[in-house]
Amino acid sequence: MCQPGSVSIRDRLVDADVLWTAGRREGALFSALVAVTAIGRHKYPRLPDGQAFCKVFTDQYSWGSRIEHRSQFLTVEELMWKWMRCEMAHRGELPFHVQFFDVDEDPDDLRIQTGGQPENCVRISDGWYWLLRRLIEDSL
Repeated sequence: MCQPGSVSIRDRLVDADVLWTAGRREGALFSALVAVTAIGRHKYPRLPDGQAFCKVFTDQYSWGSRIEHRSQFLTVEELMWKWMRCEMAHRGELPFHVQFFDVDEDPDDLRIQTGGQPENCVRISDGWYWLLRRLIEDSL
């Protein structure tokens, strides 16, 4: 029998940590993005999920930069919603043009590298996972 609330946002964070430690970065990222989505739905029940997700970010972080990706200028939170969270939720994987990369000097470093045509590749540093994790912890 299913019970409401039997799996919590905190459980998604624990799952993300287990996956990250096991080297399953996409799974960890997805669990973290699902947790942020749930926080958004809880905090802003009248907003559509995508807007609520982005608002959770802008409530805590405001960098105001836009990233050009696939001929669109997106905020970091829009990129995470559309090209990471939605792609993994609806297609089961990150699109080939979104990739992680390691930053040896500082694992918390927030970097995004974008490339133009024909690949339109976006590479995000591991630090974005750790930022999502802090965002979730701060929202609990």
